[in-house]
Amino acid sequence: MLLVVVSALIGKTIVAHEAGANVRVLRALKVDAQLKVDGVLDESFWAECEVGTGLIDIRTGAPAKDQTLIRVAYTKTHLYIAVECMDSNISELRATEQREDRVFVGDDWVEIHVDPPHNHRGKYAFFTNPLGTRADANEGPSGIFNYGWSADWQCAAKIYDDRWTFEMKIPFSALNYFRRDGSTWGFNVTRMQRSRDVTSFWNFNATDMYKPRHFGHLSGLDLADTQFDRNLEITPYVSTRVDFDGETDIVPKAGLDLSFRLTPAITTAWTFFPDFGHLEADEDTIELRDTERFLPEKRLFFREGDELMRMPHRVYYSRRITEIDAAAKVSGLMPGFTFNVMDVQSDFSHDGKFHGNAAIARVMQDIGQRSYLGYYADASQLDQGTSYNGSADGYFFLTDAWRARFQTAVSQEDLNDPKQGIAKDTTDFLAEASAIYDLYPWEFSVTYTAITPDFNPLLGYIPRRDIFGVSGLAGYNVRSGTTWYKEFYATYYPKLYQNEDNETSLRDHGLFTRMLFRNDLAVRLGYDHDYHAPFHNQRLLTGVDLWASDFFKAVNLGYAVGEFEETKYDEFMWGKRVKFWERLPIKHELVLRFEDQPSGESETVWLNRVVADLYLAKDVWVKASIQNRSASLHNYSIIFGWKLRYNTYFYIAYNDVTDESESGRSIMTKISYTF
Repeated sequence: MLLVVVSALIGKTIVAHEAGANVRVLRALKVDAQLKVDGVLDESFWAECEVGTGLIDIRTGAPAKDQTLIRVAYTKTHLYIAVECMDSNISELRATEQREDRVFVGDDWVEIHVDPPHNHRGKYAFFTNPLGTRADANEGPSGIFNYGWSADWQCAAKIYDDRWTFEMKIPFSALNYFRRDGSTWGFNVTRMQRSRDVTSFWNFNATDMYKPRHFGHLSGLDLADTQFDRNLEITPYVSTRVDFDGETDIVPKAGLDLSFRLTPAITTAWTFFPDFGHLEADEDTIELRDTERFLPEKRLFFREGDELMRMPHRVYYSRRITEIDAAAKVSGLMPGFTFNVMDVQSDFSHDGKFHGNAAIARVMQDIGQRSYLGYYADASQLDQGTSYNGSADGYFFLTDAWRARFQTAVSQEDLNDPKQGIAKDTTDFLAEASAIYDLYPWEFSVTYTAITPDFNPLLGYIPRRDIFGVSGLAGYNVRSGTTWYKEFYATYYPKLYQNEDNETSLRDHGLFTRMLFRNDLAVRLGYDHDYHAPFHNQRLLTGVDLWASDFFKAVNLGYAVGEFEETKYDEFMWGKRVKFWERLPIKHELVLRFEDQPSGESETVWLNRVVADLYLAKDVWVKASIQNRSASLHNYSIIFGWKLRYNTYFYIAYNDVTDESESGRSIMTKISYTF
């Protein structure tokens, strides 16, 4: 009903912003020729293309010293992109990363952003470095990258004496788009020069510079005659896991993932007994305090449409879905709408283990040029009862600076087996509304939140409940390209919540500042003073980052003093990333805390984490994670991956875990092939 009413009230066509002084336009050239992807711009049609240039340095607001030249062409099947990155000191070019689908943290790189429906709410991102290594992701209206999304496209790069160049060949079948002539896509280009710490944009806006609403235009796209490709992908696998938990258990598995396009704008995915053992290990699985941590989604079935599922409060969290028997999904675009609908037969983990079927739907409606309304619902029929949840959320641009955001949600759950989780038969609610001012360099927001004590949906991630009250944020973030500093950031964040009995349950306020100096030294200072009934907690944090803009040279040092739940502590922190060998990046983190307990006893607790990623050859890699914590807690994992041939992967994984609830070791092998 809400959808119908809002649609009737709006009653207007969704249109893109008009090109003008702040919106650059680059015209794509339609060609019939094939592109040889070698990084050498020797095809004759590149000379006929319009050239986009004039990238803006984000700190100076002026054209970057070393410019970038952009050309775009297309055929009935592919989008071609050629970029020349001029460099006045090519000897300082950073180019080391050879593993695909990883963030180029220490390298020079270029990101190509495309928004095919041109609705200013989402994008595809294609990255490369001077070695032609590929990485990709997509993004939804939340502005959070979905790194689990991946596509099959080609890229090659070449380094010259005064520049580096690359060519990309992206199939239209990898994108959700509309087949029509006269199309205009949102388009932008970002370049990072790591040695100079310079980031530049083709179409630049100091506020929310990465967001699709600030993209330029890619015009001249006559796409009505593009060839429709189902893009069928079938990935069967077989695996064997051997568990050593006092007894030896052998667990064989086999399964199948399948996906294909229903239309150029709509994709469907199916899975049967999927196995996720090929994934890279989650690095941060142990912390000093045992609270649930949010982990990103990287599983194949959730690849398409997951960027739509992020809401201000997570009434849906895909990590609740664990051992899937079978699942099906449809996601994509309709004029004025994006959607993601799925049905899952699975185990679900949330305060226990449940099993059954869940139907999940997410629809987002374009409102005007930048705003949206979102609708969400799930219905779970479980062996232990039922769970029904609904939510509506919205983000509205009132002016360029002023926005409004809201979310409302209701949860009705009847769970009747306390052995498997929480016994529950309640109807619970959530509501939140925010007023936001965001215009560089200032940001302010005021939010009212109301969450009933038992609002904890089966598929959700709601870390704090029974709160009713106001929170706020004031931030100042200024960049400079000429003064004695590069960047200054300061933020203040107060919260005042009551519980359902009108008693103050949480009273927080905190301040955090960071100054990045011209010599690449960064200084951090933060203070939090919290009342989380019945405890008064406080924390003073100081820190220094040496060589802050050079990822693998940087050293992160920190010291904190405070009190948490009547335990006083001093805490020392160390962080370092190194590359003794270009093919072996290593990350080391150490936290050492000296605690004075309320009983008068003293205790030393610590956390040591080392993550190494060895790139043995073009298609062979090993990732190891070593995590130790005081009280004999640990997590050791090693994953060996080998790309035997095109789309054929072989994995061996070893895992050794000890925590408060369980311990055990396992070895798993797996082979999969996608065709």
